[in-house]
Amino acid sequence: MTVDLPVSPQDRIVIVGSGIAGSCLASILCARLSAAGSSRRIILIDRDVHGLPGSTGHAPGFVGQYNELPVLTELAKRSVKHYLGIEGGFDQVGGLEVGTGLQARCEGAKKAGLQARLLRKQEVLDLAPGFVRSDSLEEKEDGTAGLFFASDGTANAKAISHNQQASAAAKGAKLLDADVTSITRTATTTYCLETSLGPIETAIVVMCTGIWTSQLLPSFSSTVVSVAHPYSYSIEHASQAKTPFIRWPAHHVYARDHGSSDGLGSYNHAPVHVTPDQIGATAYGQWEPSFDQVLADGYGLLPDVKARSFEGGHKFNGLFSVTPDGLPLVGRLDEGLYVGVGVWVTHAAGSAGLLADMVLGAEADGDEALKKALDPRRFDGQGKLAEKALGKYNDIYNKDG
Repeated sequence: MTVDLPVSPQDRIVIVGSGIAGSCLASILCARLSAAGSSRRIILIDRDVHGLPGSTGHAPGFVGQYNELPVLTELAKRSVKHYLGIEGGFDQVGGLEVGTGLQARCEGAKKAGLQARLLRKQEVLDLAPGFVRSDSLEEKEDGTAGLFFASDGTANAKAISHNQQASAAAKGAKLLDADVTSITRTATTTYCLETSLGPIETAIVVMCTGIWTSQLLPSFSSTVVSVAHPYSYSIEHASQAKTPFIRWPAHHVYARDHGSSDGLGSYNHAPVHVTPDQIGATAYGQWEPSFDQVLADGYGLLPDVKARSFEGGHKFNGLFSVTPDGLPLVGRLDEGLYVGVGVWVTHAAGSAGLLADMVLGAEADGDEALKKALDPRRFDGQGKLAEKALGKYNDIYNKDG
């Protein structure tokens, strides 16, 4: 079987993976190629392009821009700028943190050019009515009880991906539903992707394959490590005023209003490594029984009425990837072969823009530090990488997203 594709292999750029990173990359590349009048064409391929079987399909969409790792702060700022231009893609409702260590984070965020302000107890309760227990909210000696990031918000990862897919298709991209089973170098200038529709030859291929990366590129088995993570939805309720998302960093818990329901997730457990052979056709994993208590502990941070609303709701094990240093892997792996993996919603559009520059050979001045920090080969020669990656799981509030 042969796939009917536009243009010759030398003029093709194939993106494998239609999650938010791959879809944003397809849209950005198509826009730039169209503006330049280029004959090159984008092919976006996934087992279900519109269905989003990867982690984008279940992403809760928390977007906190400030990070103690400046690279992630920059990628997040670029991502938010991109999402704001997509109707229904991003609600700039703000992000709220309660707990300790807020003064230093506030100062760090301001130095990074982000809006941040410390809050007193009543201000926290006013911003997130129904989500924070008054009796458990302690004011520090200076009166501080919370930290608010006004330009943060919640992303609709599905809506963003679908918008970007449509934008790419309108500019000539071909969207293909097919399984990719292998990728091989066929000549000095081409690659061959074996797919369920037949072989596809191309000069450039970009892997945005998330938890399936090591199945296609085994060398990434220790640097793109899949983990299990519990998230839950409450029973449905009447629509309410939008509120900031809330995070309790010391407890590794976060929550948000989803409109018709509420959501809560927790990282307050030992990392659960999901090996490549345990990953199926979607980024939903088998439920871990220990997660019941993990979520129950998280509900304990909520007011009683809100906590009870999660009884009878929906919970699931959502798989995603972590890396040894908490940064995504974005860049050139070999001549004509690029990767954008370990990328979360918070950093997806920023990573896609940077990757588009590399693919087109149009790197922007000043991005050298970003490229170096995200180099997919930066771990070459290092040991215990999988262990380091798993160790980053509980460090989620340093990375955001």
